[in-house]
Amino acid sequence: MSKKNSKSNAKKAEKVAKNHPKLIAAVALIIAIIIVAAVVLYFVKPDIYHKYLGVGDHTWGEWNIKTEETCGKKGLRLHVCTVCGEEEEEVVPATGNHDYDDEDICLVCGYDKNFFGTETEVAESEFSIHVIDLGEYAGDSIYIKAGDNDILIDAGSRAGSAELICNYLADYVTDGKLEYVIATHADQDHIAAFVGSGENSGVLYKYEVDTLIKFDNIIKKKENSPTKVYTDFMSAVDYLKANGTTVYTAGQCYNETDGAKRQYWLDSEHTLSMNILYNHYYYNQSTDENNHSVVTLFTKTTDTGNFNYLFTGDLEKDGESRMVDYYAKPSNSKSEYDILPEVDFYKAGHHGSGTSSTAKLLNVIQPKYIAISCCAGSPEYTKNNSNTFPYQASLDNMLQHTDKIFCTGMATNLPELGSDGKFTDDSYTYEPHNGNIVFFFNSRINAAGETTGNIKIWCSNSYDTLIETEWFQKYRTYSKE
Repeated sequence: MSKKNSKSNAKKAEKVAKNHPKLIAAVALIIAIIIVAAVVLYFVKPDIYHKYLGVGDHTWGEWNIKTEETCGKKGLRLHVCTVCGEEEEEVVPATGNHDYDDEDICLVCGYDKNFFGTETEVAESEFSIHVIDLGEYAGDSIYIKAGDNDILIDAGSRAGSAELICNYLADYVTDGKLEYVIATHADQDHIAAFVGSGENSGVLYKYEVDTLIKFDNIIKKKENSPTKVYTDFMSAVDYLKANGTTVYTAGQCYNETDGAKRQYWLDSEHTLSMNILYNHYYYNQSTDENNHSVVTLFTKTTDTGNFNYLFTGDLEKDGESRMVDYYAKPSNSKSEYDILPEVDFYKAGHHGSGTSSTAKLLNVIQPKYIAISCCAGSPEYTKNNSNTFPYQASLDNMLQHTDKIFCTGMATNLPELGSDGKFTDDSYTYEPHNGNIVFFFNSRINAAGETTGNIKIWCSNSYDTLIETEWFQKYRTYSKE
């Protein structure tokens, strides 16, 4: 039926064309004039096309200052397209021209010369902790420079992160060797880059490794059906063994069996140590992979006291609780370093999840400075705002002890937040916040001739603490009891 209609319409059109040639010519001429006029108008008046059709380049007006930059804080400027009204913002770098008082604190922005350091100071420090910014996905990779020892704790967050990590290490590991590598547990966001995304492209293939300390257990499900990242990691471990690396589990270290040690001295003077702390789940299988995490304490000893740095991997509430209970009995401590002390630095457990960094643990360790490795606010795992990393619950616990909380990345351009506290979708844009975060020890001799020092920080991006960010002000609350 449709074919007959088409043929009929075609015959009618042909008949009209024969009977009204002038009309057809006039219509064609009008169409041609419209097309020519449209083309001419595009070149003569392009703004009309840009305004109503969105084509062509913007015609930007002058920049207007939205937020004035200072010596220590970035500014923001904005300009508007004079045609379509679209706005564009641009970050203005901080000037860095601080006005210091007698105590080396900037009178303008509060920058503390005694706390904020430089890249040169980092390079010269005998002990530095580098929380590497891994980008949009949550994950851990912490490089530690301890005298002549190069140490790497974890290599997340994806297999493709290997290149980023290796590029970072290249600035510090000059002999191609890592003295110690610690793999805290078997999740992708902690071990994938050890393996890499191509043949022999992971960190464990790029560097010689003296000693590898790994997790003891994996969950039953992974035993029965191993993930690719886990099997690839174990293949890399076999590769290391074949090339002379000594491999221990954390449980062997804590029990000091098979040549493993609970404590490793990192300098000849025995002032800097790496200590494997107790975890119930070295010896028992958990249903949560995170609980198998290796727990490590670094201690710098000076004449005026100790400086402690704690790393718990992704240890969860149950694992934290058992560890606190264990060390609450003095008889369980095997040495003066086998303790759960108050700490100067704490790498937030499980990227700031509400299932870690519990009040029970933090009330014992009372951290002065905290670093979180995640893209803050990212709806990577959930659209529930309160439960995006770092959780409101974990921040509540941390902020009872310190507001010196730093975070590698930040989610921007977040979707609309509904009345139910959930984002309408999971889209976002990653931006570095503090970026690579380096806490380093500034050693010195005091007036009494004693060895002492202080902790300083260097960040590759902003120095703003987490609570100073627009994200925190919009999506989190802070009420210190």
